[in-house]
Amino acid sequence: MLKYILILIAVAALVGGIASLIHIRNVNAKNQKEMAQYENGTEYTNNLGKVLVMYYSMSGQTAKIATQIAELTNGELYEITTEEVYSSPSVYVKSKKEIESKNYPKLTKALPNFADYDIIFVGGPVWWYTMAVPLFSVLENADFAGKKVVPFSTQGSNYGAFFEDFNKLAKNADIQTSANFNNMKPEYDSQVKNKIIDWLNRL
Repeated sequence: MLKYILILIAVAALVGGIASLIHIRNVNAKNQKEMAQYENGTEYTNNLGKVLVMYYSMSGQTAKIATQIAELTNGELYEITTEEVYSSPSVYVKSKKEIESKNYPKLTKALPNFADYDIIFVGGPVWWYTMAVPLFSVLENADFAGKKVVPFSTQGSNYGAFFEDFNKLAKNADIQTSANFNNMKPEYDSQVKNKIIDWLNRL
């Protein structure tokens, strides 16, 4: 009996490994196709007024996008931090419980005065096919009072319900065109920047 159980475990692991490799191949192909659209660069020509870029980043991917937005628009960066410190792999268990219970982590500092800005970017990674829980914390405490708000996400391959959930919870926000960014290899850095510029110019 033990022999058959071990065989089943081995087969399941093999099938899972093959499925994972297929998924990675498909994501890489999708990324390559998308980035091909941004081979040729363009300059940032828009004027968005006074810009605030709020972001939460655990791995650094969202911070990278947020920093480029701020640099291009001459905006101010605001890093979202929480009393609960998240790290992989425990983040998956913790955040799942918090999403299900709607018991989100406490923020460590006051939110900015939104009245000081013309447009507010808010970004974070996708966890469990929705926003990372620190963004839920922000939206619980924020009233955008009619300001233009631009959500953006970073993810492995699928942003899920990130923007749907954001739009529902962003109180009194004038939601602008969102953008999502797959986590890319450094070889795509220039194309990612071109994608950001193209998006910003269309706002």
